[in-house]
Amino acid sequence: MNLVPPYDGGWAVADGGSPVPYLAYAGGTEEANWSEELERLHSESSRTHFLDVWTRTAILEQTRGLRERATIVDLGCSTGHLLHDLRFVHPDATLVGVDLVASGLRNAHALVPTALLIQADVCGLPLSDESVDAVVSANLLEHVRDDRRALLEIHRVLRPGARAAIVVPAGPGTYDYYDRFLGHERRYARGELAGKARDAGLEVVVDKHLASLIYPAFWLVKQRNRRRYGDLEGERLEQRVAADIAGTSDSRLGRISWRLEKLLPLQLPFGIRNLVVLRRMGQ
Repeated sequence: MNLVPPYDGGWAVADGGSPVPYLAYAGGTEEANWSEELERLHSESSRTHFLDVWTRTAILEQTRGLRERATIVDLGCSTGHLLHDLRFVHPDATLVGVDLVASGLRNAHALVPTALLIQADVCGLPLSDESVDAVVSANLLEHVRDDRRALLEIHRVLRPGARAAIVVPAGPGTYDYYDRFLGHERRYARGELAGKARDAGLEVVVDKHLASLIYPAFWLVKQRNRRRYGDLEGERLEQRVAADIAGTSDSRLGRISWRLEKLLPLQLPFGIRNLVVLRRMGQ
């Protein structure tokens, strides 16, 4: 990383001053397709919902085998659930969380006080070239208008041979009012993220979907939403999304489908989310 103030349970920004939970390199939510309110609404549901646990588990599996005291960067760390899981799996690692939303970074600090937290734009990371052993990211790039620029930044900060594990929402045909309200620039088509990563100079190691078995039911719900609620705007849209989030609950059927999907001999070419694992070439 670039030269920064010393860290001791927080960033010491001035002699004798109280530590702050994160360093700010960007202005905040006016630059982000996210908000403090969405952060608050999603914080608890994303902790335990089977699809979010599934996503974090799939990412964690790709970080095994890292060297001792590795530097791992979580892009779009939000409230810190993935950072918390990473700390359990990699107790000696240097964890760095990057996000634009201040409330998420404050919550992440409370959850993982040893993580170094930075308020920054993924398209302009305040990290040195070839300084990172692994990059992880769950549900961030769909919020980034210039996702190709973000992938170039990931390539820049990875050490030669290091990997990135990224999960994004899949299926552009399922984009609905919920995606629009959450500031999703896109849902990714099959092979889209992998293709953009190759253009950025990254090798694609894994390109697969998650939650394939329940995707047909998901698709049907999304098509209903597109027909019935496609023109929602303003307060009605906010109320609808708030109700959706409040009604989000874990699913026993979802967890069963997770276990069954592990037994499939082949990867299905569709799913709710897309996991792409990338490698910066070289030694």
